[in-house]
Amino acid sequence: MSRDGDRRWWTHYGRGLGISTRNNTIAYGYSVGATAMFAVMDDLHPADIPRIFVFIVGASTPFALVNALVTRGFTRRFADEPGVVIALATSFSVVSISAAVGLATLVAWAAPSWVAWLVASFVFSTAYLLAVGAETAVAAARHDLGGSGEST
Repeated sequence: MSRDGDRRWWTHYGRGLGISTRNNTIAYGYSVGATAMFAVMDDLHPADIPRIFVFIVGASTPFALVNALVTRGFTRRFADEPGVVIALATSFSVVSISAAVGLATLVAWAAPSWVAWLVASFVFSTAYLLAVGAETAVAAARHDLGGSGEST
């Protein structure tokens, strides 16, 4: 491979890494946290099939509520942040994952079994969404392109 070909390969490789992290990091963080939260729940209050579905209801409801809120009742689009702001924000994902799992673990520990499966999963998702929002706000405030609407 020539030097130009070698540089092009590395350029495309770097772009591929960037695309992968931009499009997957928040969902990946949520998946890691939800898996950890499920393990916590099963340790504190052993799982069965009905409790798994209660967990699903609790974990998914905050997404519907937040979507309704940020779109003002599904009537408005919400703005996106530039890729570099998202990259900076998602670099803090250990904080949002840990905070959400930690808070929900306290709820699960304190609540009776059926309540814990519903409420702890709801608290986990809510805390994760709020933490990701805060991470994005901090990153946007710290980066020159934050809130600019540019795509860099």
